[in-house]
Amino acid sequence: MLNSLLHLFYPNLCITCNNSLVGNEKHLCLGCRLQLPETNFHLEKENQVEKTFWGRIPVERAFAFLYFNQAGLTQQLLHQLKYKGNEELADFLGVIYGQKLIQTIETNHIDGIIAVPLHVSKLRKRGYNQSLAFANGLSKSLKLTNYSNVISRKTATQTQTKKTRIERWQNVTSIFSVTEPEKLENKHILLVDDVITTGATLESCAKAIKDHCNCLLSVASIAYVN
Repeated sequence: MLNSLLHLFYPNLCITCNNSLVGNEKHLCLGCRLQLPETNFHLEKENQVEKTFWGRIPVERAFAFLYFNQAGLTQQLLHQLKYKGNEELADFLGVIYGQKLIQTIETNHIDGIIAVPLHVSKLRKRGYNQSLAFANGLSKSLKLTNYSNVISRKTATQTQTKKTRIERWQNVTSIFSVTEPEKLENKHILLVDDVITTGATLESCAKAIKDHCNCLLSVASIAYVN
C-alpha cells in the first residue's frame, strides 16, 4: 500500500521520455531501451573504436555500447551521468552492457577491469566517477575483478570538450600513476571510460599501465563519438 501511494505522488519516470515505468523497468522504459543506438562493436573485429587506437597503443579489443549523437538518447543519458549525478544509471548501463559482452569477454580471456580515474578535485566536485560506476556494473555482469584502485590521476586537466585532437592529447599526457602494477602483471585488463572521442585519455591511461607492467589491454566505453 505504501509503495503504491509513493508511486502515485512520486512516479518512477523514464529519464529520456518521462513516461511512467512499469513492471521491472528501471531508469528507461522498454520503448527507449529498444531505441538505444547500440554499436554492436563487440561483435565486429577491426571496428571503428579499434581503428581509433591503431598505431597509438596496443589494444586487443575495443568497443563501445552506444553511438553518440547530438540531442539523441545517448546525450540525454550522459547528461544524467555528468550533471545530474545519476550514479545508479551508470551502474545500470554497465550491467546491461555486460550482459551483451559475456561471450566476447570469455573468448578474449579478459581477467579484470579498470575505470579511468578522475582527479580528486573533480571527484569531489562531481561526487562520483561515472566511468567507475559503469565499470562496477560491468564487473557485476561479467564477474571480473575490479582493479580501479591501482591507478590514480595525479593531475587535474581542463575539459576536453572544445579541444582539437592534438590539444586533447597534450592535455592528458603523463597524468596517470600506477600504484600497484604487480596486481596487473600478466593479466588481460578491460580499460573503461565514459566517452571515446579521439581516445586521448584512454591512450594516456593505457600507456601508463603498459609502462609499469606486462599486461594486455582492451577498451570499452559507454559511448563513441563517430
